[in-house]
Amino acid sequence: MLLAAATLIAMVIAVVAVIAQGRRSALDWHHQRGLSFLQLGLREIKRLGYLNLPIPQLVALPRKSPSAAMASLKKRAPLETRIEFSRVTLFSS
Repeated sequence: MLLAAATLIAMVIAVVAVIAQGRRSALDWHHQRGLSFLQLGLREIKRLGYLNLPIPQLVALPRKSPSAAMASLKKRAPLETRIEFSRVTLFSS
């Protein structure tokens, strides 16, 4: 349970403190790597500890997921050009 709580805290810090403020490139400097939210959160906690800064206040995660990191331009192209279909159900009255 402790490991699950630590994972959740790291992910909240990544989404709230790093992604929302647009500082992903400061922690993920290789533009094609695409670190996970957990890795970004752990790097931010490590950075804050090194600079002796307080950990930001934990808040609820946003309802909408932040944009995913892309590992490469080759993987980004199919995701940006994909077509999504939805099921349509008609009821006669």
